[in-house]
Amino acid sequence: MSDYILEARNVVKTYNARGAAPVHALKNVSLGVGKGETVGLVGESGSGKTTLMRMLLAIEQPTMGEVLYRGSSRNSMGKTELKEYFNNVTAVFQNPFSSLNPRRRLWDVMTERRAIERNAKKAERRERAAELTSMVGLPEEYIDRYPHQLSGGQRQRIAIARALAEDPSVIVLDEPMSALDVSVSAQIANLLLELQESYGVGFLLIGHDMDMIRHLCHRVAVLYKGDIVEEGSVDVVMRNPEHSYTKLLLAASELTSLEIGDLSDPVARGADFRLTQPVPTH
Repeated sequence: MSDYILEARNVVKTYNARGAAPVHALKNVSLGVGKGETVGLVGESGSGKTTLMRMLLAIEQPTMGEVLYRGSSRNSMGKTELKEYFNNVTAVFQNPFSSLNPRRRLWDVMTERRAIERNAKKAERRERAAELTSMVGLPEEYIDRYPHQLSGGQRQRIAIARALAEDPSVIVLDEPMSALDVSVSAQIANLLLELQESYGVGFLLIGHDMDMIRHLCHRVAVLYKGDIVEEGSVDVVMRNPEHSYTKLLLAASELTSLEIGDLSDPVARGADFRLTQPVPTH
């Protein structure tokens, strides 16, 4: 039995369009996240990162392969098991403003699933929302605010609080700091470390910021054109990368660090990038 809490096993995703060649977004990808572990998934735009995230969150289904939770295939889960899956595998998305309903107060945003799954009453939901805001370092009175009344960093804290609402085992983090400035990103990164230490939650951190991956992750997988071309402990991969694509990502990260003083530069802001030349396969 696998030691992973959440696992993609031999996942293939192919998109077919009439009159066009099939697009092989994922090619036999396997990746898992253990209890209290942070795994980084890095790659350029179009590498397949978002596609794999959508498979794990059941937004889409694999063409082949399977997604497992605690060793059980999601394909064979019944209604009760799927409910447990969705309570235990949650997500924080890139843009905290677009991911929060602007018409709802924060207590309602954070505890919506509790109302649906448990038929929780307003008083219970407000109490849980107050607990959650405290967990992510915000004053409890913020629960009556609307998303537009918060800063970008505060909104991302609320998005993290919402992901924590049902005590999940794994949270998928889709470039959670890319829309934030450098100082706020550092605060969110430290918050994630504190939450992991306190609650033992596992993270899958999707992104391209190698410095953030180095700071937060135990392991890292490098995705290139739908293939994982390198995987290992973050220290080993960062210090002694074997694949040429990994070396390019690290070189780009070093350039970003050199340019970070000029935040008008999209590279310095951490903007994503796309390679214009093919990468050697060794």
